[in-house]
This record gives sequence, C-alpha cells and structure tokens, in this order.
Amino acid sequence: GMAEPLRRLATRLGVRLVAGLMIAILWCWSATLRKETRQIERLDRAIAEGHQVLAVFWHGKYTPLFPLASGRQAVVITVDSFRGQVIGTISRWFGYRPVLLPAEVRTRGFPALVQQVENNASLIALALDGPSGPSHRIRSGALKLSTLHGVKIAPIGVASSHALVLRSRWDRQVVPLPFSRVAIAVGDLIDLSQASDADGAPGMEEIVRNGMDAAEREAEAILGGEGRA
Repeated sequence: GMAEPLRRLATRLGVRLVAGLMIAILWCWSATLRKETRQIERLDRAIAEGHQVLAVFWHGKYTPLFPLASGRQAVVITVDSFRGQVIGTISRWFGYRPVLLPAEVRTRGFPALVQQVENNASLIALALDGPSGPSHRIRSGALKLSTLHGVKIAPIGVASSHALVLRSRWDRQVVPLPFSRVAIAVGDLIDLSQASDADGAPGMEEIVRNGMDAAEREAEAILGGEGRA
C-alpha cells in the first residue's frame, strides 16, 4: 500500500535534513580549525606511484577527516543504514564517492570492497573498527583486501589540542573543539601480501595495530611540533 513509499520518502527527507545540518556544522567548524595536514601528501605520493591505497582510521576519530582530506577522489566505505546514508550524503558533498555496503556486512560486504579494487579505485577510506565496533577491533575485510589484492594499507592518526570525547558512544567519538589544532599523520604503508603468518612473525592484525599506534603517536608529535614532515 501507500505506507512503504511514504516511509521511504520520509527516510530520504530525514537523511537530507540531518546531512544538510551536519555539512553546515562541519563546514563552519572546519573553517575555525588550525590544521596540520601536510602528511596527507604521503597518500598522494603513494597513488602517484601507482599503488591502490586503503586509508584506515579508528571510527572514533573520523569527523575531522571529512573536511580535512577533501579534494581527493576517495571512495568512502560505509553501511546502508540511516546513519550510513547520512555519511554517504556528507561524503558526496565533500567530493568523495560513497559506497554503501549491505547492512549484513559479514556476508556481503567484502565482495563490494573487492569490486572497488577491481574498478581501480586508487584511494579507499574505511573505519577499521566500524560500523558498530567493538572499539579498536580490526575488521578482517581490510586485512583480506591487502593480503589477497595487494592493496597498501595507510594508517591514519588524528590528534587534537582540545576535544570533546563522547564517552557514552561505543567508539568514544573524539570531536575537536572549534579553534583547536588538529594534526593528521599518515603512517608507513603496510603491504600484507608480503606478510607471512609464520611462527614468531607478528600476525597481520598486530602489524596493522602497531601501524595505527605509530600513526596516532606521530599525530600527537606533530601537535607537539616534533613530527616528521
């Protein structure tokens, strides 16, 4: 009957409203931040060298990445839910290409990721522990993409001088306050297709986690004025 089309229309309008509000807030807020983003050029260099790059970050740190990395032809991976559609709309506004994976990611998400790689997406962005946690639990899809398809993983660290931490959320979302300094670090590229799971060798998850820890420390160092260029 009429209920289903109406529900879809209401959802579409809701997504637009929420996304529109978020875009306005992100845009104004981003204009106030003092940004240390030189290291993002490391992604550009890797792409120029012909690599396919998977930029990974913790879900709790993703807000400043929208406005700060804009202008790059990135594919943003999210999930087909109300929140995912909002993120998709925001992504498009900042010039990215959102790909909404089916909500039951466990079964159908990975082929959609592989499809992006086969379509030659040079830069794919993904929250390592998204879309619903647990916090800092690494999703296997990112590891498989690198192992099986040679995609290079670029750990992204984010640090802010003054931020609000939303402790009630599973990802303890970190929202930099207006006028604070925000630093983005890009860690060394990780190629898991070269990694062996031999005895004594660190597991893939550990390799990526170490890369993420290093990128987070590097972002803090940039804030303190000691980071490398």
